[in-house]
Amino acid sequence: MPVEIYADSNFSGATSGSLDRDYSYVGDFWNDKISSIKVYSGTWEFFENANFQGRSFRLTPGEYPWVTNTWNDMISSFKQVGQDTPSGPSGGGMAQEILNAHNSYRSQVGVPFLTWSNTLASQAQEWANYLSSNRLFQHSGTSGQGENLWMGTSHRFSFTQMVGSWGNEKQHFVKGKFPNVSNTGNWADVGHYTQMVWRNTTQVGCAVVDGGDGNARLVCRYVSPGNVMGQSVF
Repeated sequence: MPVEIYADSNFSGATSGSLDRDYSYVGDFWNDKISSIKVYSGTWEFFENANFQGRSFRLTPGEYPWVTNTWNDMISSFKQVGQDTPSGPSGGGMAQEILNAHNSYRSQVGVPFLTWSNTLASQAQEWANYLSSNRLFQHSGTSGQGENLWMGTSHRFSFTQMVGSWGNEKQHFVKGKFPNVSNTGNWADVGHYTQMVWRNTTQVGCAVVDGGDGNARLVCRYVSPGNVMGQSVF
């Protein structure tokens, strides 16, 4: 059951059931009517025109309750383009899993998907190495980039769970202009989440290092940076 499409958001409305082949045309019923997608395995590319033409985007395994305003009711064809680790960002399955986790949260609020930046990932790797070797946990203060940090026991958490710890901050999020975005009154309680779903952010790159202190440290860098004073999150 590699992929399943839905006519409405949040996996409601008409559903395709299990689909496991390429569709050069989704048919008159589904044409320009897809709003949410579940990908069970593989990497799938979705196109705005029939015969795999026009603009496209790719999804790795995950649940996408909203394909974003950009792609809602815009899909006419799709095909499988890889197994669970698609070509594209370096870092193999780690990069894809982290990117997929970010885009799952972005799909929930209807903002465009992030793309992976190998440059940002390389810079994140340098900082993760520094933190690990010095047994520190602090922001780099790099100008022109956003940054999320996570630390936990090595080999106990998946990459999705690491990103999910930031996503869990959604429970305190309230829509508004930064920094008035938390029901606790403290924007730091939602700051990791708002960076992940910040509309103007387009790229992410991350690195994870297992340190000698028994802790793994995840560093993610973003451009353009989020959490800008006076601006709306999305």
